[in-house]
Amino acid sequence: MALAPLSMSPKEAVLESVLPSLYLSTAQVKVTDLNPHEDRQLQQNSNYRWLDKNGYSDKASRLLDCGTKFAHFRDKNGHDKLSKTFCKYEFCPICGMKGSRTHRTRNTRAHPRLMWAPVLGYMVFTLPLDLSRSRMPREILNRLEKESYDIVQRNFKTEGAMARIHLAGDRPGHLRIHVNILFPITGTNGIGRVDPLILASVQQAWTVFINKFFCLSLDVTDVKYSFATTMKKKYAKIKYVLRPIIDAFMFMTLSDEDKHYIVGLAGWHNTRWFGKLANHKYKAFLLSKGLDPLAYEKKDPYLSNVCPVCGAKFKHVGTVWRRDINKDAWRWIDDHTLMDRLSYIKLQEMKAQK
Repeated sequence: MALAPLSMSPKEAVLESVLPSLYLSTAQVKVTDLNPHEDRQLQQNSNYRWLDKNGYSDKASRLLDCGTKFAHFRDKNGHDKLSKTFCKYEFCPICGMKGSRTHRTRNTRAHPRLMWAPVLGYMVFTLPLDLSRSRMPREILNRLEKESYDIVQRNFKTEGAMARIHLAGDRPGHLRIHVNILFPITGTNGIGRVDPLILASVQQAWTVFINKFFCLSLDVTDVKYSFATTMKKKYAKIKYVLRPIIDAFMFMTLSDEDKHYIVGLAGWHNTRWFGKLANHKYKAFLLSKGLDPLAYEKKDPYLSNVCPVCGAKFKHVGTVWRRDINKDAWRWIDDHTLMDRLSYIKLQEMKAQK
């Protein structure tokens, strides 16, 4: 059953005259009294209506409900935690923002696998323009990630890597598929520069693969390399690669065909791990290095499954709507997490004693 349509607001009506400018970079868009890059309500209404109109009423509902419910957790000692739930769609104006809870969760879970590296390498594997704008099935996207990792592994002898497809670039209005690889570089004294012959070998291997896989005859393809050696720069690399790409605004600017393609990729694991950093290997690998695989999650009240008061594990006991929360009975411990008032008081007392 279709959801009730939302009426068009005056701001949304103005959007019709804005559409040509949506194909310019963000810095070039100048619209009096309307900035579609920033207007979250405009983005939600526009994307909701498109989803509902085009047979995705379930996803439209999740878009509207995003951030309106909390998962309820309780430990064996009766301490309670509420964690806000999200739809996790990049085309949602809440989840698709840089720095959103969904974005922060990806960052936090990637940190233990990458931040230990003395040098964090970064490769970008691009595709010819027409090919990068095509709507590739997820099986081909997976193959691009796997081949990119294999090339990096052969040339850098890395122990593992994270691969993430960016489905668009900085310009709205169309797809621009390219592959990002983050990988630890060891065996150096904090030096990230590599022999130009290695980069030439990477570029040649990628060109050979693209030509063979897509039946092309390119002379050369474009690959880019950079690296990070400080904690701040490594953090920035991870944050950049894991940022939302098809955010709510970008989704608005795409053609209907591209929108159907993006929605059809829902559930596809865009971020993939390889080698010793693969999901079934990384914990043992980090433990062998004396590193805690959950160190970053334990510091995040939203993600941690351990009560900060008593150390017991939380278990999920239900779902609570935001409107049903008794504000006097709960206290915020971060932007998206609440604890029951008595547990919060106890937690503050424990912090004061340290």
